[in-house]
Amino acid sequence: MLGIDKAMCLCLDKRQEEWLDLEKQCLAKGIPFEKFIVGDGKTLDSSQYDRIDDPKLPIENWSYGSEVGKINHYNAFLSHQAMIQKAKEDGLNSVLLLEDDAYFTERFDDVISKLEGDINLLPFDMLFLGWWIGEADDEWNETVERLYNENGSTTMGKISEAHFTCGGLHGVIIQRTMFDKILEFDPINPIDSQLNQIHHEINSFYVMPKIIHDKGIFSYCEQSDTPRK
Repeated sequence: MLGIDKAMCLCLDKRQEEWLDLEKQCLAKGIPFEKFIVGDGKTLDSSQYDRIDDPKLPIENWSYGSEVGKINHYNAFLSHQAMIQKAKEDGLNSVLLLEDDAYFTERFDDVISKLEGDINLLPFDMLFLGWWIGEADDEWNETVERLYNENGSTTMGKISEAHFTCGGLHGVIIQRTMFDKILEFDPINPIDSQLNQIHHEINSFYVMPKIIHDKGIFSYCEQSDTPRK
């Protein structure tokens, strides 16, 4: 599907039920699923981990998140980079990056069926199937939802610095052309924040409406609930 070699999912050791559910969803759509298991190194047998969080990272240059969350976001950044490094070493050309609290929406197949031909011809570096643009209840987002719900309208947009920033790595196709760029990012902000500085230099797009969403369950980075619309 969409030229994806496999899905690679950032799997938190404390959320096994979530990533096992997402694995079933991927396999049902014919997308091979690979777990990249991270966490404290104590919840599971140590042999199961792909990366164990470092509780003593230097955060003086890290700017994102609350004081409680900075070290966790820093570890998430390093985990995302480690996933990209593995994709590169494994010779993958196109990977669907997921996070374990993501899910495929019921409209996924319908939207893909309408856009797949265009996507296959699109020379993209990144394609966001799940995203955060603006606020979930702002006029732009409400219009995207209304046009799909009333008319079945689907389309794609190009992300550029001049228009808006795009957040989230819970459902994005990343081509090999981006691997080295992502690996070059310094540990100062999350990957998606740093991507917003270079979207105008690369071919990054998003589908409308979003077809991968996240559940808004407890955030272990911020140590709080993350309600989603």
